[in-house]
Amino acid sequence: MAGMRIALPALLLALAGLGATEPRRLLLETRLEDFGEAAYGRAVETTLAEFEARTGRRLTPGERGRCALKVSTAPGPGMSTPRNLIRATADALARRGFGPGSVVVCDGDSRRMRRAGFLPLNPLEPARLGELPVRAWDLECQAWAEDDRYAYENPVPPAPGVDLPGWHSPRRSLLPRPLAEEFDFWVHLPVATDSADLGVHGAVACASLGNATNTARFAGNPRNAAMAAIEMAAWPAIDGRRAITLMSLERYQVRGGPAFDAGWMRSERTLLGSANPLILDQVALLRIRAARGEAPDAGGEPALFQAAAGGGAALGPARPADVTLVRLGAR
Repeated sequence: MAGMRIALPALLLALAGLGATEPRRLLLETRLEDFGEAAYGRAVETTLAEFEARTGRRLTPGERGRCALKVSTAPGPGMSTPRNLIRATADALARRGFGPGSVVVCDGDSRRMRRAGFLPLNPLEPARLGELPVRAWDLECQAWAEDDRYAYENPVPPAPGVDLPGWHSPRRSLLPRPLAEEFDFWVHLPVATDSADLGVHGAVACASLGNATNTARFAGNPRNAAMAAIEMAAWPAIDGRRAITLMSLERYQVRGGPAFDAGWMRSERTLLGSANPLILDQVALLRIRAARGEAPDAGGEPALFQAAAGGGAALGPARPADVTLVRLGAR
């Protein structure tokens, strides 16, 4: 298959220690046969193996022996990270040496996670997705509320009527310290929707606004929302542990996002993989505009990419011309 013709030279280069691709300049596009668990399993394994071969980075246990899967529940139950993608990714990591209980599913907001079925409605029940432990950062972050290394200060106040716990500063967002200190790395599993504030709510938003507390204050303010998303996504302690982002196009939304609206949902049998969240959001934006019947540059450059041009260089390039695209067939 085409994927094997591409993968073999990459593997030989990696074995020889030559021609490795810088991870944030690599974009992998793998065809999904369907959206079943077996098809996701083949596509995820193909994508991760190609990423490892081309970049030289092995997705195997290190000194911590643990890995996190950051999912997206912000768009609601109808647009959350597909369960079959989560299971396939966990299985691929198990084949690479991660033991039972060492792969953890996580997200930033426990209320959204409960609505999407990632946490039980009864908080006394075990927090698990199948055999995978589940964690919500807003239930834990009081433990690092005074740790300035994971605090994002921004003068934008909370919206009227939003209650914060007494230990939480109204102009401070807390990033997830466990992703920096408890895991060897984390794998990012966002979904893509359009967004009035950012232009596209996808990989960058999931890694930032969907990964921290007190971020609803940025809604309705494109400039501040985009700046906060880029700055939080590029936070060195967190960003440095993100190994790869896998974005499925099983469901993506072209209008009305990020809140779920089934009437604007589209679907494509494609799995995207990259260490660069900006290029994934650019690809998603092009898909969204095409589904609307718009030109690729319709409406100009969204706020997210404007903010990235001023402070998102660490995340990787946002222009397709600046990355290496590899198309694969699952095997």
